[in-house]
Amino acid sequence: MAPFSKPETVLKQAEGLVSVGQTHAALQSLTEMFLSKRFRSTSLASLEPIMLRFVELCVEMRKGRVAKEGLMQYKNIAQNSSVASIEVVVNRFIQLSDAKVQEAQEKADRVVALTDVDDLEAMETPESILLGAVSGDQNKDRTDRALVTPWLKFLWESYRTALETLKNNARLEIIYQARHASFALLPFRLIVTPFSKSLNKPSNSA
Repeated sequence: MAPFSKPETVLKQAEGLVSVGQTHAALQSLTEMFLSKRFRSTSLASLEPIMLRFVELCVEMRKGRVAKEGLMQYKNIAQNSSVASIEVVVNRFIQLSDAKVQEAQEKADRVVALTDVDDLEAMETPESILLGAVSGDQNKDRTDRALVTPWLKFLWESYRTALETLKNNARLEIIYQARHASFALLPFRLIVTPFSKSLNKPSNSA
């Protein structure tokens, strides 16, 4: 195992890797901190900035499992001294995941809008207009499935990770309940998306 480096040094090295496009290496360098025995004795003031950058990179690369492992490690360290720090990191993780869904939806809407403009320019008859409307719905469905659904799935799993991180600790109970309430409302946000259709699709198994 590599020798333990100061958190500030690790964070600086990770930022350097990100700046040259090596985001996977940057995430790996932050993850390796969790494997060090000295990780548990490092002050939260030094660890929290690393955790915030860690979840940012996890979301950017959709590394849900890596994020979960890191959050559980951080919970084990911080739960007896600063539940507020855990809340900050978990909330940031959810906010970033949610922002990715919004970003993907806006991108999908732009793609569909450009496609619709091209279709309108080609339409000349009532029949072609009706066919174009059906085609437009199909284009939107395909675009949403390609661009939005992967991020919706990631957001869904991010909420599950947040709840796993926060459960079974009395000091985290209030935060857990707040996140649980948000998670319960999530299906209503997904109701008109291809992801919700896949959730509601009847199983073929007996």
